[in-house]
Amino acid sequence: MTMELENCYRILGIRSDADFSEVKSAFRRLALQYHPDRNKGAEAEAKFNAITEAYSTIMISQGYQVRPRAIELKDAPVEQPGGKLPFTVFADREIVHNVSPRVYEGEVRKHFNPSLEPGTSCKIGSRWFEIDVEAQQSIPLIGKHLGKHKILIEWYKTTEGTDKWKSIPWDDFWAYVRRYASLAST
Repeated sequence: MTMELENCYRILGIRSDADFSEVKSAFRRLALQYHPDRNKGAEAEAKFNAITEAYSTIMISQGYQVRPRAIELKDAPVEQPGGKLPFTVFADREIVHNVSPRVYEGEVRKHFNPSLEPGTSCKIGSRWFEIDVEAQQSIPLIGKHLGKHKILIEWYKTTEGTDKWKSIPWDDFWAYVRRYASLAST
């Protein structure tokens, strides 16, 4: 059974003539605030479920398809005082940067990029990335060596708790950085 539309807007704290971006922004803000993994309050789960149902009902009423998706709290930005977002770069020492979401990607690009030495790491949210060197790269059939090629790896824990890594394209990393900063600005 779906909620009454008027009640859905009330739950999200928006006007009944709110446009798509206002609905989405209100949902994101409240979903992050009341997600049970983040908010241990007694009513957090019930509020989160009501917010999710209200959002779905409004979106469906406006003709949008709603695909349920879990909010990845490991990716949810945790803002510092003053609305700043942190990222940490580890090379010969650890440096924590706190910057505005508006300039976040540019600052990350300035301090963590493929021109840095292998072994340099960056932590954004709860995700860790490290610059590594892949084996010699060469042109097949010709056998010409192009030298060592830098790659980006992401470290993660398996369900068993062991550390693993996977190679990821830099474009995927930059897309993650943009999405991370955009979540903070909604």
